[in-house]
Amino acid sequence: MTDKEYHKQNLENIFDSASHSPVFKSNPKFNIGDFSKLVPYISYGDVMNYKYIIRGRPLGMHNSFDAEDRCIIVQYDNIEDLINDNWRLD
Repeated sequence: MTDKEYHKQNLENIFDSASHSPVFKSNPKFNIGDFSKLVPYISYGDVMNYKYIIRGRPLGMHNSFDAEDRCIIVQYDNIEDLINDNWRLD
């Protein structure tokens, strides 16, 4: 199984089970400016609604239910696009 397949499968499992809010490793493409000080994640509400929105929250914050309070880093139409843009689960 390739790295992309591994992360895609795990992310699909998270969405299908709505088990938690996934957190991602920093993505060099987006780890610039103000975004470099944020932890990339998908809010639990977005997981429940199958929305592939990478948001940023301050370091040390762990609330995944506050999506409206967090900036959007990037949004995708599907998991494949998200994985192909080099987002990896932390």
